[in-house]
Amino acid sequence: MGSREQHGSVIDDGRAAAAAPPAPPSGRFDAVAGLRGALDAAAYTAPAVRRALHADADMLASPQDVVVNDRRLAAAPPELATLIRLFVLELPVTADDADRALPGHGAEALVRLGLAVEEDGLLRRSIRLIPHDHLLIASDGPGTGGANHVAGVQRPSAMLAALTVRRPVATALDVATGCGIQAILISPHAERVVATDVNERALAFAEFNAALNGVENVEFRAGSFIEPAAGERFELVACNPPYVISPETALVFRDSGLPGDTVSARLVAELPEHLEEGAFGTILVSWIAGEDTTLRPRAWLEGHGCDAWIFHTATDDPLKAAAQWNRPLDVTPDELARHIDDWLAYYARLGIQAIAYGAIVLRRRSGGGNWTRAVELPASRPAAASDHLLRLFAAQELLAATADDALLDLRLTLVERAYVDRTSRVESGTWTQTSAAIRLAEGIELGVNLDRYGSALAGALDGSEPLRARVPALAAELGLPESELAAFAARLLHHLVEHGFAVER
Repeated sequence: MGSREQHGSVIDDGRAAAAAPPAPPSGRFDAVAGLRGALDAAAYTAPAVRRALHADADMLASPQDVVVNDRRLAAAPPELATLIRLFVLELPVTADDADRALPGHGAEALVRLGLAVEEDGLLRRSIRLIPHDHLLIASDGPGTGGANHVAGVQRPSAMLAALTVRRPVATALDVATGCGIQAILISPHAERVVATDVNERALAFAEFNAALNGVENVEFRAGSFIEPAAGERFELVACNPPYVISPETALVFRDSGLPGDTVSARLVAELPEHLEEGAFGTILVSWIAGEDTTLRPRAWLEGHGCDAWIFHTATDDPLKAAAQWNRPLDVTPDELARHIDDWLAYYARLGIQAIAYGAIVLRRRSGGGNWTRAVELPASRPAAASDHLLRLFAAQELLAATADDALLDLRLTLVERAYVDRTSRVESGTWTQTSAAIRLAEGIELGVNLDRYGSALAGALDGSEPLRARVPALAAELGLPESELAAFAARLLHHLVEHGFAVER
């Protein structure tokens, strides 16, 4: 691949900076591990930070909220308050306070490791260090890193993590690792992980983050996309490339330097060659959308020996896309307008009227007869979906081998944590159900709509006997002919199995 094909993830509040970027964090594994122990002792964890800042989800507030959040810290333990001020709110703290917050490490260790700078007794962070669930992740802060800005954990990072299959594997590949979050999340269920990135600042951050989180089974390789792993195959691949359709080559994490959606198309085509038979890969993509929204990514997948689910998360018009990807730039309003106009002109030259975003989950299966399915996903943060993904792929095999009518003869049951979401209204003084859908308390946010007949049938799916055995009694209860209810039940079972809500007991 070309030299400008770069790592990418969605823009956070980082901006391209003209000044020389700060050095990424460094340090021996034992020194970094010791710092992690001190941070843990100070309870610098995601739940504790959220409690201290009264943050329900995202703890990274806008600059206007810093004054309010600083005052909230009056009620927090002083050691934790110091770390939050330094690393989350980007406020200076005294070297003495840092020493008290991190006994045995303190200001000297933070400066030596490149996490902060000290001047006149005050410590200012040079690296953002944010807790995410059980992890601590270092990345560039706003306005640092220049063209090689290394973003932290953002919504696309969470999307990719949620849609990665979590089963034990011998080898895994994280393409465009960035801050290293995917490689770190994969490391507990892989014997060996290879992580690649063309941005060597990103690799330095990723290596530091691996050490900070006690991860020793990741090998970091410099190079463009999959090139550092040429000729190798893996049992799992995760990829967060610079999928933004951009006319520029200014920001490594955003711009691939390839026209249109070429970067997404090329990686979707190349990734299967690096999957072992039966292995899974997940890649974030964007594409030029037409009337049939997912036609283009479906075409990319043809002939590459993989089954695939396409999860379409959003579609933007050109103006929204141009504004979204240029809004964080540290420019004047006139300069921002010029950037947006340049992007709109680029989109017009390519005939782009809409840009779609999403993820593709692949499973290598040679021998022909491969299938592709596509669904819409809401834009909310996804939950861990590995088990659900495995059911979605297994369901296609069951449905291919079983006629819909024959599903009535299987002992099917609803999966655990499935629930029925009902909507009712008052009519003539009584509650009347107007709609219902089966959903999951975890996994991918899919749903199967139910009417009163579907609700009754779904309620009978406990796996104790085939649903066909219950059709006569249910038909009498619902006032339907048995043949009509059986046909309806077969169609319902198909949808429930296909979307991962029902499995064989």
